[in-house]
Amino acid sequence: MSRFLVDEMFPPAVARTLRDEYGHDAVHVFDVGLGAVEDATVAATARAEERAVVTENVADFVGERDVVLVFVLKRTLPPGGGQADALAKILDGWAKANSMPYLGPHWPRP
Repeated sequence: MSRFLVDEMFPPAVARTLRDEYGHDAVHVFDVGLGAVEDATVAATARAEERAVVTENVADFVGERDVVLVFVLKRTLPPGGGQADALAKILDGWAKANSMPYLGPHWPRP
């Protein structure tokens, strides 16, 4: 799956980098009017658009079963300006290794 919905704790540059440098169909929640909405709404949008949710909010998405969830903890990413590029690279690698991911949680390795 190379369709991503990047949650608000990550910078919008992640979605831009996924699109521009890696060719994935990626949007950030701010790009589609989902900033500061409930996580259930984010999940419902991802489900409807067949996108993987990229988030670190494990507890908030624990009840979601019929959507692809890609969990990445910010503490595993470099601080500051390198975060977007590092996360985009991780997600690109994950997408290449999981062209048909199962519904539920995924934990790509940095």
